Amino acid sequence: MNNTYRSIAKIDFQYAHRFMNWPREAKHLHGHSGYLTLELEDTVDPVTGFAFPCKEATKIAWEVCDHFHHATLFQEGDPLLDAVLKVYEENGIVNDPSNCVPLKKIDHELAWSYPEYRIVVTKKVSTCENLCELFYELLKDKLAIKKVEFRSSAINCASKEF
Repeated sequence: MNNTYRSIAKIDFQYAHRFMNWPREAKHLHGHSGYLTLELEDTVDPVTGFAFPCKEATKIAWEVCDHFHHATLFQEGDPLLDAVLKVYEENGIVNDPSNCVPLKKIDHELAWSYPEYRIVVTKKVSTCENLCELFYELLKDKLAIKKVEFRSSAINCASKEF
């Protein structure tokens, strides 16, 4: 009998972004509620009965997703990035550790961050498809991910099996 199962962890967060080279309305800075679904595949542990405890998976995934929560995503090369960084710095708009969880810097070939400003810079445009890849890359060493789904609205959704 095959006792391989998939545990499913779901996370939601709010973020802002824009499609820098998009000719339509999405070229403007706008916000979304992002919904990340991770399917983790493993055999069932005979002691716990879980393939992977969902609460633990959510906690591990949130350590990455928290960088995107109430954050602004910019694509590499976006001229708005320097302007926003300058305004944030001049006006003291920072991730205040007295009421926000301190974030460690993301430093990956697909994305890097300015955690003090809750800004993430992505190598690729932040479509649902590219965010599936990004979250997989940021979490693959921590979780046995078989599938990632990312939804930014009722109609914008992508998934990828790994």
